[in-house]
Amino acid sequence: MDNLSLQEKVISMEKKMWEAFATGDSTSFGEIVSTDAIMICGGFKESGSEYTKIVKHVNLSNYELSEFDVKVINQNVVLTNYVVRVGCQDYTLAGTFRVSSLWINDNGNWKVVFNQDSKVIL
Repeated sequence: MDNLSLQEKVISMEKKMWEAFATGDSTSFGEIVSTDAIMICGGFKESGSEYTKIVKHVNLSNYELSEFDVKVINQNVVLTNYVVRVGCQDYTLAGTFRVSSLWINDNGNWKVVFNQDSKVIL
């Protein structure tokens, strides 16, 4: 797969992860995020399996992903960085964040193994 196609594939998977998160779909989220992933969100560190349990309690009113920067390290490792704007009644989830994810292809199965967000102070 050429780098452009791989970048598009990973962006699509990143969007699926956000849709699962936004709607509280912990099953779909767990299929995308590795159980032993390192998730640094809101200053807290959880494993992928711990974070997946939290997802079922999330219900975002809206979100928008933009400013994607995707680095193909090799055909099995891809790093993403982007901005997400989140609307939510829970003020800890609302706002503008810069997010990075590390994706690993394990025998054709892409998973997030690392994810970290930082709130953008405007």
